[in-house]
Amino acid sequence: MNNKISEINNKSNIVLEKIPEITYIGNPILRKISTSVTFEEGVEVGKQLLEILLRYRELTGVGVGLAAPQIDSSANVFVTCVDNTPKIFINPEITFYSEQKNLYKENCLSSPHVWCDVERSENILISYINEEGEKIIDESHDQFTARLIQHEYDHLQGIVNIDKAVVGTIDYKTGEARDQKLR
Repeated sequence: MNNKISEINNKSNIVLEKIPEITYIGNPILRKISTSVTFEEGVEVGKQLLEILLRYRELTGVGVGLAAPQIDSSANVFVTCVDNTPKIFINPEITFYSEQKNLYKENCLSSPHVWCDVERSENILISYINEEGEKIIDESHDQFTARLIQHEYDHLQGIVNIDKAVVGTIDYKTGEARDQKLR
């Protein structure tokens, strides 16, 4: 286990050096509710988020989402990159959460050394503006993507994954989140 912790610390040091834009637990912006933006502002912030997320993925091999507060911005924007498909969500709003839930051991780029079990809805309904300026109302997500969107949306609400941790499950990260299974 010490070798795994050492490996994670080494990756974190590289990220700190190469991607200084990322904010970490303790930064007050992660606790503030984001503010609506114009379409133009949203696209600009979204492109910046995607550029940072893609650099992070290149350095670490992980990372599927990033929200504006995680780069010290109060913009109401987040991005995802699932199956190498980047998406920008401008002024998103989740309007429905299913009663059916699942568990997953979540990690976060703003608290990379810890992970925890978080219970989330299996299905959601989200509305947002995409990078083309279209208003999208979307419920067509697999369970993993629905979870990812909820995680990133929480950042815009001033909530981080450890706030929603199942009691007793916050632990030092010793594996890869991508190897975890929905339960």
